[in-house]
Amino acid sequence: MFWRLLVLSCIFVSHVECNGGKRLMCYFSSDSPKTKGYGRYTANEIPLELCSDVIYRGIAFPEWRSGSYYFNNEEIQRLGAFIYTIKARSSTVRIHITILERGSEALSYSIMAEIPERRGAYVKAVLELLEQYGLNGVEIAWEWPGTQVKFGGISNDRESLISLLTDVRAGLRSRNKELLFFGAVYPKVLRESYRVTTLCQLVDFVTLFTFDMRPHTNNVADVHAPMRNRSFETDPNRARTNIVDGVETWIQFGCPPKKLILGVGLFGQAYTLANPAVYNVGAPTVGPGAEGQYYYEGYYPYYELCLLIRSGWTIFYDPIGQMPFAVRGNQWMSYEDTNSIGVKMDFLQTKRLGGVILQYVDYDDFWGFCGTRNPLTTYIYQRLKQIPSDIGFAIEWNK
Repeated sequence: MFWRLLVLSCIFVSHVECNGGKRLMCYFSSDSPKTKGYGRYTANEIPLELCSDVIYRGIAFPEWRSGSYYFNNEEIQRLGAFIYTIKARSSTVRIHITILERGSEALSYSIMAEIPERRGAYVKAVLELLEQYGLNGVEIAWEWPGTQVKFGGISNDRESLISLLTDVRAGLRSRNKELLFFGAVYPKVLRESYRVTTLCQLVDFVTLFTFDMRPHTNNVADVHAPMRNRSFETDPNRARTNIVDGVETWIQFGCPPKKLILGVGLFGQAYTLANPAVYNVGAPTVGPGAEGQYYYEGYYPYYELCLLIRSGWTIFYDPIGQMPFAVRGNQWMSYEDTNSIGVKMDFLQTKRLGGVILQYVDYDDFWGFCGTRNPLTTYIYQRLKQIPSDIGFAIEWNK
């Protein structure tokens, strides 16, 4: 009788929730419609048949004027056009908005969250935006709270973050909308910036920054989303900064696995080698790789790199980081393919995580330059479909 009730309940919820509740969240870069040439990407190109959620990333932090917060009018107009197109194409895909704090030394979140009056004004502005455009939720992208990281912040950020999430949660609850939080996996940030248990009680999902974890400034050739650390990583700032340790730390600190959304970057990160004869993982570099056709130096969307690495590059594999990398002359590039993503999907299934978020869906091979359209997004979608549902686990447990 127990399992019959559970299966029957599936009739009343969406196919995504019936499939174990696994989300495939697709970040859409608000800058992608301005990309030149074949890189231009709009709301019409998003594979809505694959994405359970589309997250518009994003709009800039609102401006404080005369006791209220105001979003940029031009950005809001572009957002409105985007939402209109998505809703015309699909009645089921959820649409969320990310509010970004641009600039490496920005303090906008810190100042707002610490002062109750400003915090209240911020929540009011966000709620009005969600209601006006019929959005399903908001992602708070505060990178990263606290004074112990190079991105700025003030000493009270750890508590102010909880105050902010509490107020936003209270406003969203009566409106049946979701709250997402963009979370780091750097051990220092996890320890000093977040009260993880309380944070995860307040939010619906934590979208994890489990990509682009190896900046060019390290001057070390490395895959950008390693599953585990390697023996050459002696810098204490890099210790335990990997997918396995990062996810497990969130869980150990009190976050339910089903609320953790694993970030997957659909891009390549390139370096210029100091010595082309030394090209192993951990080799010395002198900065980012050469600039490609579409983005700034050192980064290549998958639709560009999948063609590029066919032109005389030699492909290798990092067995511990479990990602491929390619080398040509003094150029070195790590990237994701279906094999490396498959490892991450196995890990997601083992840990019973809530799903995947793509950085960005517009980086996939949406033209089909290298074969079929959107191959990485399609692969992830198919893998999520194959994961036994939570209902299945419950049936097995109750036998």
